[in-house]
Amino acid sequence: MKLIGLAIFAVSFLLTLILTPIVRKLAPRLGLVDRPAERKMHAEPMPMGGGIAIFVGVATPILIGLLVTLFLAMGLAPPGAPEIVREQLPLLKAAVPKVAALLIGGAVIFTIGILDDRKGLGVPVRFAIEIAAALLLVLCGMNITLFIENPIVCALITIAWVVGITNAFNFLDNMDGLSTGTALILSCIFFVVAVQTQQFFVAALLLTIIGATAAFLLFNFPPAKIFMGDAGALFIGYMLAAAAVVFTFYVEGSPLFPVCVPLLVFCVPLFDAISVIAIRLHEGRSPFQADKKHFSHRLVALGMTPRQAVLTIYLITFATGITATLLYRTSTTGALIILIQVLAVMAVIVLLEKAAGGKTS
Repeated sequence: MKLIGLAIFAVSFLLTLILTPIVRKLAPRLGLVDRPAERKMHAEPMPMGGGIAIFVGVATPILIGLLVTLFLAMGLAPPGAPEIVREQLPLLKAAVPKVAALLIGGAVIFTIGILDDRKGLGVPVRFAIEIAAALLLVLCGMNITLFIENPIVCALITIAWVVGITNAFNFLDNMDGLSTGTALILSCIFFVVAVQTQQFFVAALLLTIIGATAAFLLFNFPPAKIFMGDAGALFIGYMLAAAAVVFTFYVEGSPLFPVCVPLLVFCVPLFDAISVIAIRLHEGRSPFQADKKHFSHRLVALGMTPRQAVLTIYLITFATGITATLLYRTSTTGALIILIQVLAVMAVIVLLEKAAGGKTS
C-alpha cells in the first residue's frame, strides 16, 4: 500500500514538474497571459497556464487507477499486480462510477477555467457549469448527509459545498503561491486524517493533489514564474471539495465532533471567501468584483511584504487545520478545546482585519 501511494505521488509530482516549464513557454501562444491591472499585484505580464500542468498531474494517476481497475475486473490483471489490489477489487469496482464522475466533473471545471483565462466567462455561465459538475457527483451517489434524510436537502448542501469551495480557492489565488501552497498544506492534513480513518480511496485522491501542488509550488512560490490561473484554482478547489464529499467523517460509536473536520481543514479558504464577499456587499458592490480586500491584501496593508503575507496565511492554515487530526483521538472536552482554539485563531484574524480597515484600497 505504501508503494502504491508513493507511486501515485511520484507520477503526479513528476508530470507537473516536467510540464510546468513547458506550459510556461507555450502560454503566450495559447493566449494564457495575465497582464498587470490596478487590482493585481504583479507589474509584468505573467504566463498563467500552470493549471494545465496541475490538471494533467492530478488526472493521469486517477485515469491509470480507473484503467487498472477495469483490467482487473475483466480478468486482465498483469502477473505482478499487488495482492492488496486484487483483494480490494470489489470495492474498487464499486468506486469506478464515482471516480469517473469525479474525473469528468474535474475536466469540465478545468475546461471552463481555461476558457475563463483566455476569454473571460460571465459569472452566471460559470456558476451554471459548476453547479452541473457538482450535480454530477450527487447523481453518482456522492452526497453530504449530515444525518439529514431528505435527499433534496442533502443534494442542495452538497452542491453549495462543492461550488463554494471551488470558488474559495479561486478567490484565494490573489498572490504568488497563496492558493497553491494553501491547497498543499490542507491536502497534507486531510491526507493524514484519511489514513487515520483508513479511507485509502480518499487518501489516494489527495496524494495526486499533493504531488501536483508540491511540484507547481516550486514555480509559483513568490516571486512566481507562472500562475495557475482560474483553470488550476477552480480545478484544485473542485477536487478538494469532492474529496470532502466522499469522505466519511462520522465513525459509529464516537462523538459527532469529527464532522467538523472539513470546517477546520478548509477554515482559511472559507473565511477569506466569506469575509471578502461580505465586505463587497457592505460596500454595495458585486461579490465577484475583483479588488484588494482579501485577507492577504489586508496583511500587506498592515506592513507585511506579499511573501510575508503568504507565509502568514500558510501558518494560519496549518494551525487551524492540523487540529482536525486530533478529533478522532480526543474526548468531548478535548474536542471542545480544539474548536475553541480555532475560534480564537480566527478571532485574531478578525482583529487584524479591523486594524487594517480603511488602509486597503
